[in-house]
Amino acid sequence: MSFISLQEVIDFAIEREETAYQLYKRAAELTVSPASRKMFEELAQEEASHKDVFSKVDPNKIDELKVCKLPEATIGQYLKDVPFHPQMSYQEILAYALKTEESAYQLYKAAAGMTEDPKLQKTLLAFAEVELGHRRKIEALYDEKVLTEG
Repeated sequence: MSFISLQEVIDFAIEREETAYQLYKRAAELTVSPASRKMFEELAQEEASHKDVFSKVDPNKIDELKVCKLPEATIGQYLKDVPFHPQMSYQEILAYALKTEESAYQLYKAAAGMTEDPKLQKTLLAFAEVELGHRRKIEALYDEKVLTEG
C-alpha cells in the first residue's frame, strides 16, 4: 500500500470504514440471536460514525490534528481468531470485533511508518488512534461482560 496524497489516505479510511460498516450490518442480518444482532448493529453504527469523522477531515488542516497516545496493550492479542458464523455468541462477536479493530489499527500504524511525509504520517497516526479507541471500547465490554461475568 502506498499513499501519494492526504486525500488518498482520507479516501482509503472512508472506504475501510464503509467496508467495516457493511460487514457488521450483514452480520446483524445473518445472526439468529437478538442480543448478537443488537451488538452487530451497534458496531455498524460505530463504523458509520468513524466514516463520518474521516469524511470531514480537511487535508488543509492536518497540522491542527492532535494525536494522543493510547496504551497499545490488548487482550485481543491473546484471543484466537474467530470466523464469522450466523450463530456467534456475544463473546465471539466481541473477539471478532477486537480482531477487526486491531487489524485496522495496525494497518494505519504500518502505513504511517511507510511514508516520510509528516502530514501523511500524522493523518495515518490520527486514524490509527481512532481505531485504537474503538478497540479499547470493545475491550472494556469484553472485560466487563466476558472476563468478569464469564
